[in-house]
Amino acid sequence: MPPQLSIVAPCFNEEEIIESVVKDWMEFLRDNEPDSEVVITEDGSTDRTREILDKLRTKYPNLRVVCNDQNSGYGAALLRAIQSSSGKLVLTIDSDGQFDASDYLKLKETMQSDGADFVSGYRKTKRDSFIRVLADRALRLIVRVFFGIRLHDPNCALKLLNGDLARSLVIEATGYPTPTEICIRVSELGYKSAERMVAHHDRRGGLSKLKLFRTGFKALFFLAYLFLKLKLHRRRIISKF
Repeated sequence: MPPQLSIVAPCFNEEEIIESVVKDWMEFLRDNEPDSEVVITEDGSTDRTREILDKLRTKYPNLRVVCNDQNSGYGAALLRAIQSSSGKLVLTIDSDGQFDASDYLKLKETMQSDGADFVSGYRKTKRDSFIRVLADRALRLIVRVFFGIRLHDPNCALKLLNGDLARSLVIEATGYPTPTEICIRVSELGYKSAERMVAHHDRRGGLSKLKLFRTGFKALFFLAYLFLKLKLHRRRIISKF
């Protein structure tokens, strides 16, 4: 029988914090959703991240680690973790400790009460620099205008999906706009979506991998590509979105 829940996350060069983050997830699951697994893609780290995860696997039988020999990027690593999961529900999360796995309970409650297939978390207060908060707001406006997605925070990494839906998704983004792409694709497939406020914390340690201006330019380019592809698909010029 598949587990009730799969927590999935990409991980790259997080030696300072990954052990404490995984321990927190496991403690939450033990007390609240024992029929579960954690699937992490170790994405070609150059520090001790893989060594630490290997040690944690001996302690936690429900921890699965899939390894990339080279860094593939956030989106590709998240997709590999999703496709390696087997849970009836899939919770996407970052591995830097900025989100609480316990907010799964809120997302699950909303999924059940709204009859939704997908629940996106949204951060009431984003714990980040002013310029990055501004970039997220600009991204939200772009997604609302060009894709009709009216979520408060489409690029929030904490999302709960029906497991079969999650594993059917195509994810082409490699970095920052990956959570937004998930929202766009779920919407285009016609699944019912909902949202719920979640907590957001300062990074526990280590450094963010985002390079703001380069990342912002690449995100805009990717969303333009996705918008064009969506239009071509709706006009039946291409068969797959």
